[in-house]
Amino acid sequence: MKKQIIKVRKIEKKKKENIKIEKMKKAIVKIIEKIKTIKIANSFKKIRKPEIFKNMNIFQKFRKPKVVMRKTYKKKTWKKIVGIIFMVIIAGAIFFGIIFLVKNKKNASRPIPKNSISTNLQEPGKVIEVDSLDEAFPANGEIISQGRFNNVEQILKGKALFVKSGGEVFLRLEDFEMVNGQDMHIYLSPILNLNPEDVIDLGIMKSTTGNVNYKVEKSVDLEKYYNVLIWSNRFNAFFGYASLQKGELLPEVAPVAPEEKEDEQDISQSSIDGEVSQPQTEQAEADEVLMEQNAEKIIP
Repeated sequence: MKKQIIKVRKIEKKKKENIKIEKMKKAIVKIIEKIKTIKIANSFKKIRKPEIFKNMNIFQKFRKPKVVMRKTYKKKTWKKIVGIIFMVIIAGAIFFGIIFLVKNKKNASRPIPKNSISTNLQEPGKVIEVDSLDEAFPANGEIISQGRFNNVEQILKGKALFVKSGGEVFLRLEDFEMVNGQDMHIYLSPILNLNPEDVIDLGIMKSTTGNVNYKVEKSVDLEKYYNVLIWSNRFNAFFGYASLQKGELLPEVAPVAPEEKEDEQDISQSSIDGEVSQPQTEQAEADEVLMEQNAEKIIP
């Protein structure tokens, strides 16, 4: 009996719920129909002026005159002007960029490739075309390290400096002098020799004498590549080098003629004089002996 009572109650609950749902649906349908019947006023419609103000000219003073322009004047010519200016700027930037790259390409520091030293005697190499060059010291430059040139196969004079200026690094040759050669390159090397696998080429030398600046890349380790080599790729000749170190350079001492040579010359000359004087004394002694003998014969 209890089970039957529970089933009856469940059925009654479902019927009540269905009745509520149907009432809700009917109410929603009525609301939608009412909404459709309502006319929404158009707020954007122009409000008509009353007939009293039709013949009055109160607002005519404040009206702006209508300007009628032709279609040709309505075109936006400023866009064309801006486009032309933009094109001119781009063309100028490209032109000056090409000039800058061409100038810096010759002296750009780059690693030397393998077997780049030309030893073919049938093809003459280029010589340094500029005899003397005097370039200014880099602006606000600070000397990192410096050293004097030493001779190997040719006579070199002057000194080399690593100079830092405004985030850039330069190798500067000051009071530099050398004889001209063919395919003369300036290298940075960790050793006093040219190893194609571990060397930095700063390009062809600009001049044989004077003060010259060579640009060095920021990535170069100056503590490792502190040797400056002057090398002739044409003949594979090592002209000379400079080993750069931090600190000030010692004053250059002028070569003085050795005094030992003068003393040796004096000694040799005195020995020669002594050798010459010896036979003279011997002859004088012999003459005295003869004079004494003759004197004894004359006395009775």
